[in-house]
Amino acid sequence: MKVFVARQPIFDARQRVIAYELLFRSGPENFFPNIDGDVASSRVINDSLMTFGLSSLIGSRKVYINVTRKILCEELYAVLPVRRTVVELLESIEPDEQTIAACRDLKRAGYELALDDYVDRPAMDPLVALADVIKVDFLATPPEARRALRERLNRRRPALLAEKVENAATFREA
Repeated sequence: MKVFVARQPIFDARQRVIAYELLFRSGPENFFPNIDGDVASSRVINDSLMTFGLSSLIGSRKVYINVTRKILCEELYAVLPVRRTVVELLESIEPDEQTIAACRDLKRAGYELALDDYVDRPAMDPLVALADVIKVDFLATPPEARRALRERLNRRRPALLAEKVENAATFREA
């Protein structure tokens, strides 16, 4: 049986690789297949650790791992190294009491927290308050919405990370 994990680099403003996001893939094609999110998240974690070895995938950099609500609340991410892992909440996760408590536990344990494909809305404020990184889809979020988010969060802690930056012009804009 062949095992696949996609590795996407995350760059800083100087175009240096600072982390990798590991993504589930069922084959050599570069897209997410129609598969249950819990299965995908748990397979990426397992395969990264047991099949490939995390260091062979990320070297000395940090790793971003997408998690579902179940993976978060059951702390199935906890097999990953604390100081090198950014647990990334999928955009489908709503900030209910159990989710917020699980995020607080994650932070107390020393993990970093990222919000994936973030859309600014008041209901997300409890998760924003806990987040270290907020990932914004650069193509799907209009420039004025990106500016408003940056200004609103400028006084807060989370770093903004632009997603879907595919060329030099977009990189400069980001």
